[in-house]
Amino acid sequence: MDYIDASAFVKYYSDDEAGVEKVKQLIERAINGEDILISSAIMIGEVVSAFDKWVRKKIMTNEQLEETLSEFVNSIKKLAEGGSLILVDANISSVSVAVNYIVKHHLSVNDALHLYAALINKDIVDLFICCDRNLIKAAENEGLDVFNPEND
Repeated sequence: MDYIDASAFVKYYSDDEAGVEKVKQLIERAINGEDILISSAIMIGEVVSAFDKWVRKKIMTNEQLEETLSEFVNSIKKLAEGGSLILVDANISSVSVAVNYIVKHHLSVNDALHLYAALINKDIVDLFICCDRNLIKAAENEGLDVFNPEND
């Protein structure tokens, strides 16, 4: 089972970024039931925020946004209902612990929650898939095996 954060997952919906093909392969394997992905539930909001940013930067039109959002929601439903995506709840307990990673590794709260979600599932997570350098460094320092689709 692989942990995937939003910085990697969003690449599934992009065409001209480093690592796109590797992420598409990973997610397609999960969609086909060949692998299981795990992430924090906050990943959903982060991916939608990335789409919104693409519209603001004129990388994507509003029409493309609607289409992409629909595809994203359908993919999440299909993955979750098929047991190929496990979403870890972000609650007051997880935030309380994650704040320690904010200070220890100088992470944003979202990245700290991703790190926390991966660490509490460390016994079943084979790889931490991420494209954020600071989060990658923190994950490695916490003993996770990391895969950066942009580099590896």
